Amino acid sequence: MVTRDFINLIFGCVSLRAENGFAERFINSCTAEGIPLWDISKTATGLTAKTTIKGYLQIRSPARKSSMRVRLTKKTGIPFLINRHIHRTGLIAGFLILATVLNLLSGHIWIVEVTGNSTIPDTEIIEAFEQAGLTIGKKVKKIKRSEIESKAMLLLNNATWAAINIKGCTAEINVRELEKIPDIETHQGTSNIVASKDGQIELLEVYRGSAAVKCGEAVTKGDLLISGISEKKNQQNLFTDADGLVVARTNTDIETQTPYKMIVLVPKTKKIHSLYFLGIEILPKRNLEGTCYEHRSRLVIKGKALPFGINYRLYTVYEEKEITISKAQARLMAMSDYSLEYYKKTNHAQIITHQAEIREDKEGIRVEGKCACLESIGESRPFETEEIPDDTNSEQP
Repeated sequence: MVTRDFINLIFGCVSLRAENGFAERFINSCTAEGIPLWDISKTATGLTAKTTIKGYLQIRSPARKSSMRVRLTKKTGIPFLINRHIHRTGLIAGFLILATVLNLLSGHIWIVEVTGNSTIPDTEIIEAFEQAGLTIGKKVKKIKRSEIESKAMLLLNNATWAAINIKGCTAEINVRELEKIPDIETHQGTSNIVASKDGQIELLEVYRGSAAVKCGEAVTKGDLLISGISEKKNQQNLFTDADGLVVARTNTDIETQTPYKMIVLVPKTKKIHSLYFLGIEILPKRNLEGTCYEHRSRLVIKGKALPFGINYRLYTVYEEKEITISKAQARLMAMSDYSLEYYKKTNHAQIITHQAEIREDKEGIRVEGKCACLESIGESRPFETEEIPDDTNSEQP
């Protein structure tokens, strides 16, 4: 929508002050003679207002009828600017060239925005539409919306609908995401509780099903702990989901080794800068070997990123290099590695005892540890109702 300020800038307007007369008669006379007035403000001696250049040239008659004295206070607009610099042909030529360039660029896409998405990143959507043909700098007339939308939808797995809306130099991509369907439980409600690792049973609580072991018994990984089959009083079998708590005393061995000599990756980087204008790189683009990190800095005006800026590429190549570390460094690294491995293996257990030993040899530092823990070893394992679970711990009569 074209605003009044833009029209005033193009065609020009003047600010005036009218004093010592009848203000209301002056306004009525201007209206009767078709002279536009706006931004009218009352003053102690008269009024101030704005009008067009043509209106100001015709304002003498209303001023005489209302006995008002009219003075020009300000000139605004391109016509006054051109008249002021009429002898500066270079400035006028530059202005005309700028106006021509802006007119040509107004038919291109400058900005691409995404709306309607919450889980799919903006970058993923923009990249899909770029591959489909919607790029910054592309002429608006050459954008085939239906074709681009169809191609982009093939690249977006989590979207059900997408549309392009062109607003001036901005392409707005409106996306509707796929609503995830909750996972349907395929389990039929029959399962056993088996041992996830070796141990000695310390606590057994059966909430559903029947116990297959007793406290104090030793079990190995995969042994049946709580059966999903229980017998009714009428000697019929009831199939259900076994549920309960099985806590066992377990032993965990932890071992890490850090050598004095090791292979490390040494990075070598190369930086390349290039100018970016409407989707085109002004300077030649060079592709180097290695991992590439690319960052694009754009000119931002009032929160809008314009298609002008600088591209920054950082190419990184890693080379293998053998290094030798001191005993003190190897000892610190070995303890760090051991601590991490210790956490991974015992974070869900209650530690009863823990012993660790550090050994040094010609190759490096070795840390060995043993933990006695209390932990839940029950693991649910479904079975079909036609099958009878293999109770390896109980003898059949």
